[in-house]
Order: sequence, then structure tokens, then C-alpha cells
Amino acid sequence: MDKWLLGTGGGIYQSIDGWDWTRVSEYDYRITALIPDEQGMLASCGSGLWQVLPNDLVWVQLHDETLTEVMDIARIPGEVGVVAASAYGVATGYRTNNGVVRWRWHSDDLPVNARFTNAIVAETPTRWVIATEAGVLVTDNAGGVWQWTNLVGVGIRNVCYKQGQWWACADNGIWMSEDGVCWHRAGKGLLDVAVFDVAVTKGGVVLGTEDGVWGGDGQIGWEKVGLHGQVHAVDVHPEKTNLWVAGCLPGGVWVTDSAGKSWSYMPDLPGGVEVVLAPGGGE
Repeated sequence: MDKWLLGTGGGIYQSIDGWDWTRVSEYDYRITALIPDEQGMLASCGSGLWQVLPNDLVWVQLHDETLTEVMDIARIPGEVGVVAASAYGVATGYRTNNGVVRWRWHSDDLPVNARFTNAIVAETPTRWVIATEAGVLVTDNAGGVWQWTNLVGVGIRNVCYKQGQWWACADNGIWMSEDGVCWHRAGKGLLDVAVFDVAVTKGGVVLGTEDGVWGGDGQIGWEKVGLHGQVHAVDVHPEKTNLWVAGCLPGGVWVTDSAGKSWSYMPDLPGGVEVVLAPGGGE
């Protein structure tokens, strides 16, 4: 939790300073989400869900034959302690009497595009906010009933809660909400730009988009900060706030220690980066 983490198309990488990176074991799965904690980390990927233990080269399989194409994960209470968002819906894990992890599905009654879930936030153990190909949906009872929000009819790449606001990264720009249900456009501009990620920096936020990195505060206009191409993940060091790491898909990893004024390419890292977590980062 005190290191930078990358989820790439060729496995997990870590760094103390954001510049020098080492690979975490030899597993080369495409990583879509990471949750680090004192027990190691959880890693989701196209082949399922894994527990990565400290100083252990062998990852522990948590998925069964039904849980594939996992796009995101969130912590909830319980023995398995995770809710998974996948291309086939939302599921929670449980252990059978013989200790095997199996999965229950909570969105089978939704239309196909609404089951395709790109991101999930567990605000409480039972209140989940999900980003789907059909918009943002909310449940207050762990998937028993789903509520459609006013942000529908557009693909949502990511959803998160930062700086006291909900943020939704959509194919048609960036949106804000006080409660995750009623959404409005954040700031001016980016109407026709797909947004993939949100990071908090001093005095505002940084966005990873299909047209590089943009900055602003969600109130006035957005300004291009740097890079070209699709920035699928970006994060900011919590203390050294000029130090940012951006991951492109494709395009690899880029680092700036000048808040975007100049960028350095990391040539020894895989392309296809979908996860960047700064030290102390969580979901």
C-alpha cells in the first residue's frame, strides 16, 4: 500500500518512486482492477479474480467457471469480501462447505447492456453504484432491486467517489452527482470526448481521456494538460502532488513530476495499462 501499482496487459508492476518499476510475480494476465491491503492485493482480469499474497509467487484463484471478464471489484464484508463487476453482470462470492469459492449473480434481470458492468463502488455493504454500457445504476439492497439514474443511454467507463462528489466517466464526457442518482455535466467542454479515469490533485482533479490528460475542478472549463491517445488510468501522489503516473491503452506508461508540464515515457513496461494506483491508493 506504500508503493505505486500498475495493472497492465502483462501483469502487475510496482514502484517506490514512480520511476523504477519491478514486476509482481510472473503472472502475465491483463489486469483490470487492483485492491491492495495489508494482506496483499486482489487482482481482477479477463480470466477471473485472484488473491496476490505478499512474497508468494503463486496467486490464489478466487473465481469459478462462471466468473470471467471481471472489469472491476469492490470490498464488502464477508468471508470472500468482494463484489465483482463483469461483462456478464454483478456477483458476490461465497465459500461452499468444502472451501471452494462460488459466485451468486445479482443483475440477471437487467437488460444486456445494463449487465455489462465496467466499474462498481460499494458505498456501503448493500448500496452499490455501477457503471454499465447502459448508464449508471444504483442498488440499496445488494442487487435485489436496481434503480436507473438519470444518466442512461450512454456507456459509462468508470464511476468513483472523490472530493465529496460522485464522478462518472462517460463516452460523452465527465459527469458529477451529489448522491449517485441525479447527475449533471461537470464543467464545460469534453462533450464529445470519452473519459476513463479521475484522480484528485491539489485544487482540482485530473482526467484520463481518449484525448490525453485534462485538468480542472468540475465547475469551469477543462484544460488539456498533456499526452496524446487514450489515457485509461491516471493517479496523483498524495504528498508529492506534482508527481503523476498515466497509463495508456495502447501507449504504455508516462510519468510527470511537473504536474503535466513535461512527461517521460517508461519504455520497459508493457502497453495496455488499465490501472494506476498511487501509494496509499485503494479501489
